[in-house]
Amino acid sequence: MSRLTINCFFTDKEFNFIEKPDGYNMKKLKYSSVKLPPGTIENGIIYKEERLLKLLKDTFKLFKIKARRVNLIVHEELFTFRKIEVPIIYKPSEIGDYIESQIGKTIMIPFNDMKMDYIIHKKNEDSYEVIMFYAPKHELKSYIDLFYEMNMQVVRTDIPPLSLHRLYYYRKYEDSDIQFDTDIMFLAIFDDTYSMYIFDQEIPIFSLVQNLNVSQLQGEKYLSVLDQEVAKISNYYKYNLNAGDRTIENLVLFNMSTKLTNDQIHDYFYEEGSNLKAEVFDMKTVSKIVDTLIDRECYIPLAASLPETKGIF
Repeated sequence: MSRLTINCFFTDKEFNFIEKPDGYNMKKLKYSSVKLPPGTIENGIIYKEERLLKLLKDTFKLFKIKARRVNLIVHEELFTFRKIEVPIIYKPSEIGDYIESQIGKTIMIPFNDMKMDYIIHKKNEDSYEVIMFYAPKHELKSYIDLFYEMNMQVVRTDIPPLSLHRLYYYRKYEDSDIQFDTDIMFLAIFDDTYSMYIFDQEIPIFSLVQNLNVSQLQGEKYLSVLDQEVAKISNYYKYNLNAGDRTIENLVLFNMSTKLTNDQIHDYFYEEGSNLKAEVFDMKTVSKIVDTLIDRECYIPLAASLPETKGIF
């Protein structure tokens, strides 16, 4: 029997969680999205720890949360990933040591103490192309300490792009014939932020998080900003990163906004015959029950609950 885990995702505005058995069991879900008092978290940094701790305790008591194990999805403004090259003379098992030896030399990081992980993207003739993930250890620890204060343990960490990728390709775990796409962009739409990710199959190779003044952007004005950003990043990917040889072919839009409907987003972005195939993610592809019940804000915690891996960091 799978153990219960609570999957937690913080933004500057909200705390979103879902308690469920690990893996693909969609029964007996407990979840919610809780608004945070202004100034509690800013740019991913916790400024009011006692207030946040009390809110978490009260929320878990209200929902009768039993899980002691936590999967923490790292705040989007804390983690960064970048592409680096590692000489082919190093074995795959030595890449981590090589990266650490280059910090402050050929690899510059804007903080002194970090948590780091990596994925080998490609093996070329004379080097490995590696995607390196990192986050400031002190800020990451402040989240872990919150759960420690409640006698809970963070057993796994994750990041939103990898979570959403698993959610989108959920059926691949039932049908091995389904293939990961190359040159695919994910656009996660929230009420006051949006996030863009580009994947080469299952490897994330680009990330962008933007905050918006949504009081000035409603409906089509917001969608217009997103459309312009998709075009700009698509051009950057094609010409700056790939010298015109590759282009974004698929756009998947994840609607986690309370102010836009899936139909609005589809009607704005879908264009018959376009070279860019746009689709709005439909939770019914995962579970009709989940689509009926779960808040959109909880899609990322749900997505993070799907794997039974060690996570990152």
